[in-house]
Amino acid sequence: MTERQKYLRLLSIVIEELPSSAVDTAVRDGYEAKTSMLNNVRIGRVMNLEHLVALVGYGLPKYQIPAELLPAPATVPLGL
Repeated sequence: MTERQKYLRLLSIVIEELPSSAVDTAVRDGYEAKTSMLNNVRIGRVMNLEHLVALVGYGLPKYQIPAELLPAPATVPLGL
């Protein structure tokens, strides 16, 4: 599954319940993204799986995101 597919699947699951206050909470806690970017991710205008996962954590802390919808771990080239 691509990162875009994961984003869309996760958004389809949480969009009804994810409060707009999740953006404010994330920014207040020092999350490294602009408010406008997070708002756009929350409504599906910008597709960024990492930001959406963070917003779910701030807005729906008891919700367990299925492992298959989490972002793929970043790979670091060997030898660097």
